[in-house]
Amino acid sequence: MSTLANQLIIDYSKCTGCRLCELACSAKHEGKFQPSLARLKIVKYDSLGLDIPNVCPPCEEAPCIEVCPVYAMRRDPVSNMVYVVHDKCILCKSCVGACVNGVIRLDTYAMKIIKCNHCDGDPECAKICPTGAITYGPVSSISTVDRHGKVDRYLREVKRVASVEEAGGDV
Repeated sequence: MSTLANQLIIDYSKCTGCRLCELACSAKHEGKFQPSLARLKIVKYDSLGLDIPNVCPPCEEAPCIEVCPVYAMRRDPVSNMVYVVHDKCILCKSCVGACVNGVIRLDTYAMKIIKCNHCDGDPECAKICPTGAITYGPVSSISTVDRHGKVDRYLREVKRVASVEEAGGDV
């Protein structure tokens, strides 16, 4: 198991769904404010009142590298981030299907694969996030399971409050 460098760290409870991170990302990489070209996505769960930033973490085992038939997906030996060698990429989209986080996409206008590179260590999304929901730093001692547990606890609380209100009680 290799040591991963800094990563984007998400605190789901702080995200307001403002999508400034998507705008900053697309502006930096594409020179235009177009959230569909951002390297991250805000996933909205309207029925729960929840917005979750979906970002590219540095995967320990990156299936996108394994499925690329022309080795256009590579891992940087220093940062451990996976990146695209656009000159080699044949746009087969195997990496898109293999991405466990769903954040590798095909830009159908420019006809290129777009993938987060953490802005080479200075991510715009973390810099612009007004609530601190997205930060950038060393991998914390909190495991992925614990982070998912935080969301599970939040969703359980949302359900509990809804059931209490439905029964006519005070929260």
